[in-house]
Amino acid sequence: MATIYKSGKEFMKEVRKTRILGEAVSFWNLGQAGILLKGTEEDGLLCIDPYLTRSIEEKNPETEFIRAFPPVIDPGMLQDLDSVLITHGHDDHLDLSSIKEVARVSDSMFGIPAPLVPLVQEHVHDKNIHSAKDGESFFIKGFRITPVPAAHTTYETDSLGNHVFLGYLIEVNGIRLFHSGDTIVTPELIDKVKKFRPHVAFLPINGADYFRTSRGIIGNMSAREAADFSTAVGVDLIVPIHYDMFPNNRENPAYFVDYLFKHYPNQKFHMMVPGERFIYHK
Repeated sequence: MATIYKSGKEFMKEVRKTRILGEAVSFWNLGQAGILLKGTEEDGLLCIDPYLTRSIEEKNPETEFIRAFPPVIDPGMLQDLDSVLITHGHDDHLDLSSIKEVARVSDSMFGIPAPLVPLVQEHVHDKNIHSAKDGESFFIKGFRITPVPAAHTTYETDSLGNHVFLGYLIEVNGIRLFHSGDTIVTPELIDKVKKFRPHVAFLPINGADYFRTSRGIIGNMSAREAADFSTAVGVDLIVPIHYDMFPNNRENPAYFVDYLFKHYPNQKFHMMVPGERFIYHK
């Protein structure tokens, strides 16, 4: 099993000691689509799609979704967390085992796609839940968060018209970030994100193919599409996600780098390893 860059107590020590000066933001890679964000001390600590257990393989020993590396941290270590954003209900994004533990040890607010709120309420009980809906911005401490629909691989809504799959436009400490969740590229997504013009975009690059789709594995934008999308909307720094955790559903990030080198040699990007910190300065 692969090792990870930094984990456990050492990881959390780094998170707590990180101080942001000027217009900047720090973020850590938790693997798959999991990202931990920190602005200034006043802004707080926000986590997106934490899959920090082995719940998928524990619930179904026959699954093909086996972690390639251990969790970066135990969710019970996130006592300082101010907020959690969930993009959609697939188990590697909405991990109820992680959610329940975070709710037990912290006073986090949970931003949950509106159709999933009843499911999460069953496990979080009296904790603070915000029902996330397309275009309805909300604040969690210093983070301004605007949900946008994601197409995984189509746009899906519940009976009230609320989107099941979301991405998030996030503003903190003068920095604009976009976490796409799981999605393909659509004209609507290009238009919304282009208007936002993010400094940093976290985008999946694992793509899709016939054989994965035939096994019920729902696809995302490919490495090539993530690169083209980023340049189309004006991203300053691309941070690929959703390519590292599950050997049955990942992509070689070298393809992404090669495509950028050939077509967009001046486009900034960073390939993160699990447990790694990156500090982005405006």
